[in-house]
Amino acid sequence: MDTLTPVYVSGYASEEDKGIYQYEFNSTNGTLTRKGCAAVTERPSYFCFHKSGQRVYAVNEVPEYNGEKTGYVSCFLREKETGTFTLLNEKPSGGEDPCHAVCDATGSYLLVANYNGGSCSVFPIDPSSHRLEPASCLTLHQDQNYAGTLGVPDRQEKPHCHSIDLDPIAQQYAFSCDLGSDVLVVYKFDRHQGTLAPHSDFRFPKGAGPRHLKFVPNNNNFCYVVSELSNDVYMLEFNFHEGKFYEVQRIHALPDDFTGENLASEIEITPNSKFLYVSMRGHDTIAIFRIDERTGKLSLVGHHSTGGKHPRHFTLDPTGNFILVANKDSNNLVVLKINNETGLLEQVSTTHHVEPTCIQCWA
Repeated sequence: MDTLTPVYVSGYASEEDKGIYQYEFNSTNGTLTRKGCAAVTERPSYFCFHKSGQRVYAVNEVPEYNGEKTGYVSCFLREKETGTFTLLNEKPSGGEDPCHAVCDATGSYLLVANYNGGSCSVFPIDPSSHRLEPASCLTLHQDQNYAGTLGVPDRQEKPHCHSIDLDPIAQQYAFSCDLGSDVLVVYKFDRHQGTLAPHSDFRFPKGAGPRHLKFVPNNNNFCYVVSELSNDVYMLEFNFHEGKFYEVQRIHALPDDFTGENLASEIEITPNSKFLYVSMRGHDTIAIFRIDERTGKLSLVGHHSTGGKHPRHFTLDPTGNFILVANKDSNNLVVLKINNETGLLEQVSTTHHVEPTCIQCWA
């Protein structure tokens, strides 16, 4: 019997695709079937879930909202029967062009990274209505004396917060990758007050452009950061007692003979912690790394075509057997099957979707 998983896809929205769309993923044959529009919303470049509460949070990546210099975030209730979303409310994000968000494990707070605003926000979630309340905290990186490093002048002229994540153990720390300032900022997250307090930072080489991070499922002391501009992966060890990151390894994610332009984007780890994958925009591949079982260090296995152009985002299906890729510039979603012994990939299917920027499984 086929196993079907709801999958949602968003983008910058166009006349053809105007928000977040629902698909069904068949993990038996690796195909995606479009079900329809889940929600109409403006430029939902990224979204996240709180599954037990049937809630969905989208960042609306715009520079202005209701006449103010800010983007906004949208809160939806997911209808169990249809899989569609009902808008509960919207709130200004506190900075221009929000691009990433995470909901805490209890469903009490939403944390948002504002890319062009160079800031991070925290929104309490009303426990009865599930609506977003006004931000309880807004922290600007420039107020913490972070500035653009100008390593890549047109991308690093000021702070650019590209992601916000919570530690996988107690969620007492929050981490923000600042692409413009070449820094990973560590905050203490107060779950009672909904505030972020600067605690420490990890400085990358000038021009690295840290974008996203992932912790290892079976060893929460280690995480990996993908640097968009230098196309490297950093293995970092996090000391939970000190609240600090330390570098363990740095490895390049492109082939040695590649001379074209490339921007690394997403990073994921298989549930068995054996393999790590990074999407490469320009080379248009998934870089495949093996994770050493003892040390956690990476070794490059190879690359596989994403079956399209500009793979901005990808995710693993719940079985850990497939990668679902959103190729923005070729307007398609591609499914790749993972060889669980070697980590190598094989293309299974492709589906048309206009300018996808985020793809997530509901499972």
